[in-house]
Amino acid sequence: MEEQTKPAIIAHHEVRDIFPTNIIVAEIEDAAALNARLKETILARKQVSEGITRSNVLGWHSDSKMLKWGGEAAQRLAQAMMQLCGQHTKDIGATSGRPRYRMSIDMWANVSPAGASNQYHAHPSCLWSGVYYVDDGGDPEGGPLVLLDPRFPMNRMYSADLVFVDQNGAHQNTKERFAPTPGRMVIFPSWLMHGVRPHSGPGDRISIAINLAALPGAGASLNVSLTG
Repeated sequence: MEEQTKPAIIAHHEVRDIFPTNIIVAEIEDAAALNARLKETILARKQVSEGITRSNVLGWHSDSKMLKWGGEAAQRLAQAMMQLCGQHTKDIGATSGRPRYRMSIDMWANVSPAGASNQYHAHPSCLWSGVYYVDDGGDPEGGPLVLLDPRFPMNRMYSADLVFVDQNGAHQNTKERFAPTPGRMVIFPSWLMHGVRPHSGPGDRISIAINLAALPGAGASLNVSLTG
């Protein structure tokens, strides 16, 4: 908008960023060795399993029980997901510091050849969702994970050329893109719409998707209790 030329009568103002959507981006330790084991296990599973169709277009989508067939490497990844989500989730109704929920994990693998993608979707009945990258398929920038601003239609319905800016003058984007860097985990609220654009690398893109649900009750061996 054009700057006003009349004398300002504002003594002070600030921009408050309210109702944030928390996105957790983490790099997993010793990712190269972990990814080698994950890749071997996933490709072996793909040889004996037809896979299922969900949001995937052209790519292979395993069943959601990878925690059972993925071995120690998959369990380690699940523990990392639960640890991160536990640090950023609080049960405000807990009394005496006693946790009332445990975390339950579903996870599956995606093998995406060049041109494969995932349609925009959300994950109902979950609390957090995450994507972990095993192999970028030889295309480190293409085929990003795309997260959509849930308020996206509002401004576009008024004027496609107007965007809000923050205190530093940066645009408030309606989309956020994350490159498929091996060893990177991106975690977001499960209600957030997301999708994956096609990549054009010479190899298969391999990633793992994880859903975390909070269930009432004490934690079991692979569940990390939420802090009160």
